Amino acid sequence: MKRQLFMLVVLIVTFMACKKENNKFGNSTDGQPSHAIAARSAIVVTEPDNQLNPYDSIGYWHNEIVAYIQGCRPETEVPDVVMSSQCVMQFYKERLGVELPASYFETVSQTVDMSNSNIEGLIEACPYEDSVKEALNLLVQLLKRLSDDDSSYPEIKTAIVDFEQNILQSDRLTKEGRAIVLKTTAVARYSIYYWIGISQPPVSGASFKFKNIVKWIAAVTSDIGGAIVSGSAGYAADCSSYAYDLVTYGMP
Repeated sequence: MKRQLFMLVVLIVTFMACKKENNKFGNSTDGQPSHAIAARSAIVVTEPDNQLNPYDSIGYWHNEIVAYIQGCRPETEVPDVVMSSQCVMQFYKERLGVELPASYFETVSQTVDMSNSNIEGLIEACPYEDSVKEALNLLVQLLKRLSDDDSSYPEIKTAIVDFEQNILQSDRLTKEGRAIVLKTTAVARYSIYYWIGISQPPVSGASFKFKNIVKWIAAVTSDIGGAIVSGSAGYAADCSSYAYDLVTYGMP
């Protein structure tokens, strides 16, 4: 178990160190470069929402569920994926009146492992069109670059919103493919806000730092992986909480 946790941390740190750039989706269909779209100075960056994303509620519910998990679980010193899954099911039943079977969460630990060791491989294994896989890989590369650059949360949010705008305008994605990508970006945008805020709550004028915090990276990466394979806020939140616990209890 200790060896597995050590390897997870090594893989996550490697994830943070990578720097890749690819701009195939960097231009909108009207030919405007992404940095031109990003110049929207009026954009609100103090909160994680983006009302232009029709699937923004996925991110909102993700954060609600993660917060519920943190308060639902009893005190423990070991990661417990079964307990976090039970908390997600309890949330859906109490808040939404929906009964989710335990079998729905059976693959959470595998998704977390794959997300943090080879998220590109996880994307490739999904039954999506090549254009969808390409967009998801570009999102992953974007987040790696932002973490490497020690970006503040407002910078991170602006970059993701810019990416979402390009996805909304792209003629390379079907309606279904666009939904897959935008659900994932919504989860990423809200997840980063949540996990950074856990230890550094939003304060006027404060910068949210995203680099060198291994457990934040683990949680966000697992969130993205969970969203990619399921499109579900609950599944992604379960992946996120489990990954956070793995690193929290596995690091000295």
